[in-house]
Amino acid sequence: MLLLKQSKNVLHIIAVGIFSIPAIFSLLRPGFFTSDDGVWMIIRFTAFYSSLADGQLPVRFLKGLNFGYGYPVANFLYPGFMYIATPIHLLGFGFVDSIKILLILSFILSGIFSFLWLKTLFGNLSAFLGATLYIYTPYHLFDLYKRGSVGELLAMVFVPLALYGIEKKNYYVVSISIFFIVVSHNSMALLFLPMILIYAFIRRKINVKNVYGIITGIMLSSFFILPAVFELGYTYFSKTSISNPLEYFVGVDLIGIVSIVLVIVASLLCLLRSGNSHKIKTHKGLFILFLLVSLISIFLSVPVSEFVWKTGVSAFLQFPFRILALLLVSNAFMGGYILDSLKGKTRIMVFVLLLFLTFYSAIKFLSPTEFTNIQDSVYATNPATTTVKNEYMPIWVSEFPVKQYESKVEVLDGVGVAQNLVEKSNNINFVMKNNTKTTIQLNTIYYPGWKAYVNNEEVNIKYDNPNGVMEISIPSGEQNIKFIFSETPLRIFANSVSLLAVLMLMSYPFLRFIKLKK
Repeated sequence: MLLLKQSKNVLHIIAVGIFSIPAIFSLLRPGFFTSDDGVWMIIRFTAFYSSLADGQLPVRFLKGLNFGYGYPVANFLYPGFMYIATPIHLLGFGFVDSIKILLILSFILSGIFSFLWLKTLFGNLSAFLGATLYIYTPYHLFDLYKRGSVGELLAMVFVPLALYGIEKKNYYVVSISIFFIVVSHNSMALLFLPMILIYAFIRRKINVKNVYGIITGIMLSSFFILPAVFELGYTYFSKTSISNPLEYFVGVDLIGIVSIVLVIVASLLCLLRSGNSHKIKTHKGLFILFLLVSLISIFLSVPVSEFVWKTGVSAFLQFPFRILALLLVSNAFMGGYILDSLKGKTRIMVFVLLLFLTFYSAIKFLSPTEFTNIQDSVYATNPATTTVKNEYMPIWVSEFPVKQYESKVEVLDGVGVAQNLVEKSNNINFVMKNNTKTTIQLNTIYYPGWKAYVNNEEVNIKYDNPNGVMEISIPSGEQNIKFIFSETPLRIFANSVSLLAVLMLMSYPFLRFIKLKK
C-alpha cells in the first residue's frame, strides 16, 4: 500500500512537470526574449562570473560594469541567481542558456514544491490543482516574459518549499529555503518571510526545529544581508527615486479572473459548509490567512490603494504589481482548499472549471512579444551598470562614467609609465617606471575594501575627485603597485556568521544523535 501511495505521488509530480511545459515552451527557442530586466540580468551574470573566476568570494564588486570602472551591485542586489547559474555555466552552457535553464527549472520546481507542500494539507488531486495554479497565476508568467525578473522567479521557487519544510518540521528544508528566498530577491524576502512566519504560528509549527531552521537560514544569508543594509549609506540609493509607483497599477487581466473566482468560491464554501465540514474546520485558520493575502494583494495592486503607495511602502516594493507575487501562494492554497472540500461529480466539475479558468487567465502571458539572438560576447562587453538609475553608485562619485577610459592607469602629476598591467576584479597590479615623484590615477571607482600597496607597503588612497576613482602618490624609481579589494571588518563579521550557520547545519545530525542517546 505504501509503495502504491508513493507511486501515485510520483505520477502526480510528473504530471505537474508535464503541465508546466506550456509555461516554459517559449524558452526553448534560440536567443533570449525582450523584457524589462532579463538582458540586464545576463549582463550582470557575465560580470559576476568574471569576478568569481578571479577568486572574489563572496562576489561584491563587478569590474566589467559601469564602463569598466566597476560597480558594487552584487553587494546589494539579489546575488542568488548568479551563484546558482554558475554551475550551469560550468557544465558548458553559455551565459544566455544558463539563465534560460535557470528560468525553466524555476517554473518546474515551483510547481513540484507547491505540490509537495499542498500534499501535506490535501489529497493528490487537490495538490495537483494548487500546483497548476501556482505555475499559471498570471503574475508568475508576467514576471517571466514581460519583466524577466530572474531573482523574483527564483525566490518564488523556495516559498512553497519553506512551507513544506515547516509542515514536515524539517530543519534542513526550512533553513535552506529561507536562505535562498533572502539571497534570491530583496523585495520578495520582505513580502514572503512575514507570511511564512504567520503560517507557522497558525499551523502551530513554531517548534525547535522550525525556529532553529529559520534562524539558520537568515544566518546563512548574513554575508549578503548585513553589508547590503549597513553599506547602503555609501550609495545614492536613498537619494534616488527609482520609479513612480502610481504609474504601475494593474487591471483584472494581471490579477487574473481565476484569482477573483477563487476568493469568491472559497469564501462562499466556507460560509455555507463551515458547520459540517471537518476539512474546512481543520484549515480554517489558513483559509483566513490566504483569503487576507489575496484581498490585500489585489487591493494594493489597483488604483484605489494610491494613498498607501504615497507612504514609505514604495521604497521597499517599488511597484504595486509586485505585491501580486503573493497571489501565487494564496491561489494555490485556495484551489486545493476548494477541491478538497467537495466530493463526487461536483469535485470533478469544479476541478475542470478551475483548470479552464487558470489557463484562460494565463493565456495572454504565455509568450514574450519578441526574441533576439545575440552572442554571449556582446553581453560580456556591455558597459551598463544593470540598475535603473545607477542607484548603487558610491556617493563620492559626482560625475558618472559615460564612456570607457582610454587607459586604466593615468599619470596626473610627474612623468612615468605603467607596464605589465594585470587586472582582476579584486587585484590590479603593475610596474610603474617614473623618474620623479608621481601621482597616478587608477580608473576604478573606490569602494570600501580597496587597498593600495607600493612595494608591498600600504599607502593612502584618495578618491575625492569627480569620478570617485582611486589616486595614490608614489616616489621616483621603479615601483611595484598593487590594488587589492578585500573584506572590511563588517563583511568579515557577516561572512563569519554565514560560516557559523554552515557549521550549525553540519552539526545538526550529531546534536540529534546525542539527544536520542540521552
